[in-house]
Amino acid sequence: MKTHILRSRIAITALLAGVLSACATAAPPAAAPSVGSAALTQAAQTITAADMDRRIGALAADSMRGRDTPSPELEKAARYLTEEFRRMGLQPAGDSATFIQRFPYVQGQMDPEATFLRLRGHEAASPRFGTDFFLITGPAPRAEGPAFHAGEAGRVSSLPAEAAGSVVLFDLPGAELNAEWQGALTAALGVGIPAGATAIGFVLDPAFSSAAVGQLTSMVAGQQAPVPVFGVTRRSAEAMFAQAAARPGMVQPPARVAGAVIEVGGVRSTIEHRVPNVVALLPGSDPVLRDTYVVLTAHFDHVGVGAPDASGDSIYNGADDNASGTAGLLGIAEAFAALPEPPARSVLFLAVSGEEKGLLGSMHFAANPTIPGEGIVANLNMDMIGRNAPDTLIAIGQEYSTFEQVLNEVLAAHPDLGLTVIRDPYPEEGLFFRSDQLSFIQRGVPSLFFFTGLHEDYHQPSDVLERIDADKVARVSRLGFLVAHRVATSREAPEWTEEGRRQVEQILRGGR
Repeated sequence: MKTHILRSRIAITALLAGVLSACATAAPPAAAPSVGSAALTQAAQTITAADMDRRIGALAADSMRGRDTPSPELEKAARYLTEEFRRMGLQPAGDSATFIQRFPYVQGQMDPEATFLRLRGHEAASPRFGTDFFLITGPAPRAEGPAFHAGEAGRVSSLPAEAAGSVVLFDLPGAELNAEWQGALTAALGVGIPAGATAIGFVLDPAFSSAAVGQLTSMVAGQQAPVPVFGVTRRSAEAMFAQAAARPGMVQPPARVAGAVIEVGGVRSTIEHRVPNVVALLPGSDPVLRDTYVVLTAHFDHVGVGAPDASGDSIYNGADDNASGTAGLLGIAEAFAALPEPPARSVLFLAVSGEEKGLLGSMHFAANPTIPGEGIVANLNMDMIGRNAPDTLIAIGQEYSTFEQVLNEVLAAHPDLGLTVIRDPYPEEGLFFRSDQLSFIQRGVPSLFFFTGLHEDYHQPSDVLERIDADKVARVSRLGFLVAHRVATSREAPEWTEEGRRQVEQILRGGR
């Protein structure tokens, strides 16, 4: 899951949002002709815990090396998904009558020998790139300016005029790459860039490890900011400033640090890759409604190989994030394929990559759909559905649309699922706008996000198959199948409620 609570990566610019199409609250939809309840139940029962365990195990195996975007293992995972969809008898819906839709991904790599952070005239104490500091480059290869100590990130709302032309430094508390850390960093950028900083630096928490700096270095290598942005360990910052007899901590912020001119820069090379989404289609049976589409999504990428944990394991398997959702997508596809007759609407199964890099795969598909985009009426996204309480599922975004009514009707009809479905318990985190459903929300498509919550193994090498509740994944996937089937057999598509549409548009515009 990206963010997505927030993904461990730096997002410099906000996603641009489209305006939602006008909708109104609808009456309960009338059902189109559909298969009998016995056939529907039989199809749902093809989604088994054993299959979930097998599929998650295949995707999250050590041999998949974390399915980074891009990587040979991501391509291997795409081939696996392709063969599964083909075996089910689904139609290819990617490029050129294949199951694959490719999109460009520009991978950046910093040259360690040409990347620097130093005080002018005191180069001997310069931090080491990738261990003592990370860097996101700006449009120019280097920047410089007098050091200006702004204070604590997240607590500074404005800067004086003398900050212009300076390298503005913020103290950034926190040793974990969580939402609070990300929020403080983002807020500081929102203050420093408009103030005219030539670069923005963050003096990291004393507990922020060199391993975390290395992980961040890898994660942000392909990004570019309006000005250079760097983070430096407190130990290295103190050593660097001691050479100039200057200490930001001794300056009452906001103020310049006397005698300290910072120089920062680096050379970034780029390689363009063409990375895969995997797309399969079950055409609908109704001569009119078959031109409308229910899209089910899950991302199959993860974060690859990174900093080793205490045991020395450096493979971030991503069993829950998001082999679980991908296995669920395959299970739902197999259940639809097992029906004696397809539903009225067409159903598209979309496994996307590049989610961990910024929702890239789903954004590309939404902008370049391989089906008529105006025909997409609903999106159900699954991301991290295999952990925590065995009877609880979070259905994020249900309150914004008539999806909530559909969901409640299905739950009432299927108590055998053994699931209690709740609304988002963390609305302040904005999770509805932080995974692949966002790509469809921005285009006005009512969406629903299945999620079972964060845990201590999130984005760690310990997110492995052995910690997955495969039975829960199967039950959540059965619910997803039944909800998608009800939408696909309904004469009326899900719609935003009037208040839901207003709130979603406001949030997409940047308001809360």
